[in-house]
Amino acid sequence: MKFRALQVLFISITAVAWLGCGAGHRTITQLTVSPQMASSPVSPPTDVQYTVTATFDNNTSRELTVADGLTWSTSNTSIATISDNGSATCVGVGLVNITAQAPAELDISVNNGVNNTSPKVTGTAQLNCTAM
Repeated sequence: MKFRALQVLFISITAVAWLGCGAGHRTITQLTVSPQMASSPVSPPTDVQYTVTATFDNNTSRELTVADGLTWSTSNTSIATISDNGSATCVGVGLVNITAQAPAELDISVNNGVNNTSPKVTGTAQLNCTAM
């Protein structure tokens, strides 16, 4: 009887450790940025709001936000800037890439157990900043 109780205890501890280290969590496989192509004037400045949808290894998807650790960047800050929440503003004329990057790991309490094992999962869109 003691041996059986020890087996159950060992299996329980092993399962908790396995889940705690990130095993069994969904992994991000792709990020899709929307809109894929946008145009905005430099003057008057008009913001373009970007969003990103993460696709996971179990074929589910959901929108990611800054609360998930998502970061935004622009290929040229002298043409366009982008805020933490994905709002881009043209400051010069030209074409830029807008990139969203998922964090290497997401907090389990925030994202329901998402574990991104690749720190380079990104999605890209374009923004055409015009004179008018």
